[in-house]
Amino acid sequence: MPPQTLSKQEHKWANDMARHLNLTFAEEGGEQVGQHHQADVVNAPTSLLEKLASMEKAADALNANTELIKNQSAVFSPFKKAGQSARSGIAAARKELKGRKPQNAEARLSKIQENVSSMEQLIAVAQSNHKGLEAQIPWVKEDLAQLALELPVVDSLAIAKKIPSKKHKKFLSLDQEANGLISEVETLCENLQVDAANKVLKKLNKTLQAYQKEVDWLHALPEVTGVGASESPRVSKLDKLAAAFMRKKTQEHKVELVKAEPDEKTKAFLKTWNRENFSDPSERLDLQKRGGCKAPFKFIVRTGSMDDFINQKGCFSAQGTEYLENKDAICTSVVTDEKCFVYGAFGVILDVPPQNVLVSSPDDLMSELNIGRKDKKDRMVNVTQEQNEKLLDVPDHVRNGYLKNELDRYQYDKRQQNVDDLVDNTYYAHNEVIVSSKDGIQHKQGVDATEPIKINGIFLIDAEPSPDTIAFQEFEGKKALTKEEKYQIFMEHAEKVAKNLGVPILFLDGESTMA
Repeated sequence: MPPQTLSKQEHKWANDMARHLNLTFAEEGGEQVGQHHQADVVNAPTSLLEKLASMEKAADALNANTELIKNQSAVFSPFKKAGQSARSGIAAARKELKGRKPQNAEARLSKIQENVSSMEQLIAVAQSNHKGLEAQIPWVKEDLAQLALELPVVDSLAIAKKIPSKKHKKFLSLDQEANGLISEVETLCENLQVDAANKVLKKLNKTLQAYQKEVDWLHALPEVTGVGASESPRVSKLDKLAAAFMRKKTQEHKVELVKAEPDEKTKAFLKTWNRENFSDPSERLDLQKRGGCKAPFKFIVRTGSMDDFINQKGCFSAQGTEYLENKDAICTSVVTDEKCFVYGAFGVILDVPPQNVLVSSPDDLMSELNIGRKDKKDRMVNVTQEQNEKLLDVPDHVRNGYLKNELDRYQYDKRQQNVDDLVDNTYYAHNEVIVSSKDGIQHKQGVDATEPIKINGIFLIDAEPSPDTIAFQEFEGKKALTKEEKYQIFMEHAEKVAKNLGVPILFLDGESTMA
């Protein structure tokens, strides 16, 4: 059909239809009829329609991730709400444009953009949750493999009837249960069932804790004869003393004491924790103002409660270093400019001698560093009050050994990572570095005794709360503080805290679980 010349009324109808369909109609010469008369009425809505179409396309693309989102309840609810708000906003904006109300439509578009941005952030959280879950599976499998190393010993002792058959069955049952739960977690993770997988992981952690108790029981067994026992004849203490006395008398050459050397693995580990591998807060003037980070940083930090900060208690008191030293061992984290994840929003930066680092794990261990302390019995994490009372109702020498047993649980590669590996393996949540805060204690053969740790800075996590933080606070029945709310509270007391400690104030862009 040859081109036809349209009347002015037909052009008006065509332009209205074009706006509805997000098209732009023009004359053969490229100039619209009535352009000078209708420029503001036609061109502006057409431009807004293009923005609207772009936002609708983005919202549709984001909604295509429903399979990932729907299995994470903390994320799905706000995502669904933002999606519904975006859809209703798009429909309302179309109506405003059709009614030639571009200003009203533009206000709608601004709100739609906020909803789309929220959806993008929530998808990023959902993806990070899934990646974090995937990262946990090999670690849990490694934990199980460590425990399962004892099975051949248990089998041998059971055959030799050196342990009760019930204990043997208990070991086998726990091992089978743990392997089954790991398979279940892997299947759920593969099918994007993040919430369900996390529930199974909690059950798996309890199973592994029960497994660990059985292994601890095995290690506490007195030496037995037969399977696994030493073939050397038993020598009494009196005979040993007599033999040593005779050797001392007959030795004529001079004996020189030789200092033990740490193995190569320990040397390499300690080297990565040297002070020069960490930033000096006093030299980072850029971090002493908000949003001023101009170069990479790396700190060892410990956070405290907001109440302690406000009241200058604990590590925020003028005696903060002495407070930490009284704890024997403390939980800390390594933070960098790229991975700044901590538990609380307010904290201190520490100067830690390398020999004081006892454990370094890329995930939260939920360690029991208060175990055996009667003055800290209300601070236990993984045991009930009744269980803790039983733990404390033992002779002092037994109770005082609890902390060593707790630390011994983490003496393998996954929990003994050098700094770079620790940071690389940290995913979307704080890592845990256990540090000895007591002076003059030798924890490893050939390694110097511990030295005092020092507080050399205080900091604020100067950022808006993440969706994970908001969800956690809501779960606790609290409201997450905004960036400005945290800043106002921090600045009311920071100067006094810093002056008492004689340290600088730093502002770090990161993420905290609390506050």
